[in-house]
Amino acid sequence: MPGIFQSLDIARRAIWANRLGLDVASHNIANVNTPGYSRQRVQLQSARPLNLVKGQLGLGVKADQIERIRSQLLDLQYRRASHTFGRAEIEENVLLQVETVIQEPAENSIGNLITEFFSEFSRLSSEPENTTIRNTLVQKATTLVETFRGKYESLSEIQKSLRQDGQSMVNQINELIRQIAELNAQISGAEGTGGQANDLRDQRDLLLDKLSEYLDIRYVENDRGIMTVSVEGMMLVGGDKYKPLTLESYNDNGNLKLRIRSNEGQEITIRNGRLGGLLNLHNNTIQKLLDDLNTLARNLIDEVNRIHRKGKGLPVGDPPQSATGLNFFTGTDARSIEISPDIANNVANIAASLDGSVGNGEVALAIANLRNKKIFNGRTETLNDFYSTMVTTLGTEIQVAQDTRFNQQLLRDQIENQRESVSGVSLDEEMTNLIKYQRALEAAAKIVRVVDEVLETVIQMG
Repeated sequence: MPGIFQSLDIARRAIWANRLGLDVASHNIANVNTPGYSRQRVQLQSARPLNLVKGQLGLGVKADQIERIRSQLLDLQYRRASHTFGRAEIEENVLLQVETVIQEPAENSIGNLITEFFSEFSRLSSEPENTTIRNTLVQKATTLVETFRGKYESLSEIQKSLRQDGQSMVNQINELIRQIAELNAQISGAEGTGGQANDLRDQRDLLLDKLSEYLDIRYVENDRGIMTVSVEGMMLVGGDKYKPLTLESYNDNGNLKLRIRSNEGQEITIRNGRLGGLLNLHNNTIQKLLDDLNTLARNLIDEVNRIHRKGKGLPVGDPPQSATGLNFFTGTDARSIEISPDIANNVANIAASLDGSVGNGEVALAIANLRNKKIFNGRTETLNDFYSTMVTTLGTEIQVAQDTRFNQQLLRDQIENQRESVSGVSLDEEMTNLIKYQRALEAAAKIVRVVDEVLETVIQMG
């Protein structure tokens, strides 16, 4: 049969439960600005009642557990938006750098310089003996070849910086998955005895948020609180073990490939996330621009030289002789294109005439007409058509990256706001909880005082 000490036990439980609630509210307030923190709440429920003949007698309250308020669905949505955002952001940033290199439209763009180069040959065809035009032609050609080499070098530098950034990114990813593996072990140990490792779980979720910006990850948690993380079907984290990534160069172009170190160097194809965007930029976008610049320069060199070798320069010497069979350009691509020393050192060697006769500018005219000759892609594109396609493709890629980044950032921010409304700490709410638990503690303490007074009365009656 219940006695007066039962009331004392009820008060004890009330003090314990409400003091725990006070501690949790204080913990929430202390972490209001902690990144990744999820607010916590004490789950209170009635203690198991005492069965009596005429029914049950309640035995007060008990603290069931400290619950972490978090939505796994919102976490999943956030991380899915995050990897798409990560790829789009790095692509936008790098492509805008590329755009400043290409500088289209601009006076010193390759497209404009090619037009000016052929225009000087057109002028020379009308006045083949004009030395001033010949000097201007060499100046235009010099600017053109220097621009080819300069843009190739600038794009190569961007590609090189991507290799360095990629290695740094892989190091950051490896550090994230190492920490996730460590937290797996800590969470499993802490919860193995029935407790809740809420703060450790917050830390792990924050790491997953960061990791999802680099990679399109998949993850699953078992009943022991251990998280398994994989990418493209290959496991990165399993229990307290993790498999680091390595970034390597391969083939003549120096393309990058990603491998899992512990899987006998098995290669992974990463398509999304910040790392996926970087690999795509390095291996595909930038490399194609370099290849296209080489193709453009190679065709310019070959076509101009093919015609130039057929012509004759101005007759010089005694007796007068005209240089013939000379190339206008040397080199084989955008990186090596130069004006032939024979031309650079003596403008009289520019072959404008076919037969060397005075006023004959057939060769110069034939070279000038190359601007309209379709020599690319099955002879469907001119030099400028080919270059315009390069520029248009770049512009389209920039627009797609900007639109995707904007939309995904908007989506991610919306999801983050939803997560904050679920998991974020409200100072007003926590202050209310502090007062609520304080009042409950005061009431429980009053029960103790009342029981004490009753006991004293009983003893005195004794």
